[in-house]
Amino acid sequence: MQATSPFPFANLSLELVLLIFAHAARPTFVKTGDNEPKNPYASALSLCRVSKIVRRTVLPELLRTILLPEYNNVTAFVRALRMQQAFALQENDLRFDYAGRVDRIWFGQICEPPPQAPVHSSFASSATSELDVDFSLLAPVLLSAPSLALDFESLWLLYGCLESAWNSHIHINDPERARPSWRTNILTLVGEFNRWRPLTSTAEGSAFLASISRLSFLSPTNAETHLLPTYDPCFDDLEHRKYPLPEWMTNVPWDSFKRLRTVSLALPRIVLTVAAKTSLSEENVDVELLTLIDPPHSAYWEPKDISAYTESGEGRIVSVGVRTKLEDSPFQFRVFFDWEEAWARGLLK
Repeated sequence: MQATSPFPFANLSLELVLLIFAHAARPTFVKTGDNEPKNPYASALSLCRVSKIVRRTVLPELLRTILLPEYNNVTAFVRALRMQQAFALQENDLRFDYAGRVDRIWFGQICEPPPQAPVHSSFASSATSELDVDFSLLAPVLLSAPSLALDFESLWLLYGCLESAWNSHIHINDPERARPSWRTNILTLVGEFNRWRPLTSTAEGSAFLASISRLSFLSPTNAETHLLPTYDPCFDDLEHRKYPLPEWMTNVPWDSFKRLRTVSLALPRIVLTVAAKTSLSEENVDVELLTLIDPPHSAYWEPKDISAYTESGEGRIVSVGVRTKLEDSPFQFRVFFDWEEAWARGLLK
């Protein structure tokens, strides 16, 4: 067999080489069917070890979309920010400002950890806050991302970042001056409805809600199929749009969203095929994404049937495929939605 000659990579111009590296570093968020989770940032992290100039080329691609599904991912990200802070103080060539480079950031279902027990002064030197979330480091990055997605259980991260940014602004500037600026104007909330008061009862939270122009709600990650609308693909599928929007939407503080232009709501539906009923499977299901255009800004809003919005032109529906895992048991049939993958791939726009 005749050996193939290697590609003359070294003969390419530096600009073209860096473009190739940047393209190769772009994360792929499409998950495979195997059970082993793959790091979407693996290629970019490997390329960062090639050289300093390659590292500076691929880091923007790595940081464009950040996924932090678990608490340990958040603390690892904060450690990276702390390391960059040290590099900046040392004027190290490896320093890189993450703020402004992140376009989209996702936080999974991350419950607030319980407060740590008091540490005796004799052990203070060995105790470290490395595992804690340093909001002074996280806030500039989180609030510089135009698009923020987080589970309702993770709202404490947003509260902490807003409080940190607000307080640092007051200490530096006259309290009577304008609020601190942030770039976040697209907010996606996932999971079960939670409390709004920690946002609406504070100046920083109210200012944040007032700056949101696009708001999206994704249903809980898992649900029993009898709670979801089903349809038979062999028959007309329009009747399922006659049901009203969820009642919890009446509890959203709509008057706090001063600049809101669109509201999107995922309406999962399940195609109950024979195969899905009789076995475990992982497949895509159709999810209808309803977008309401120019929603009311008053405190009281009585939602209508979905069909009323689409027929009047106040709303539109698009159908997207979301990866699910269908779990059948003797007691119930449950569906787990992979909203993280769908959001990362940009399917839920």
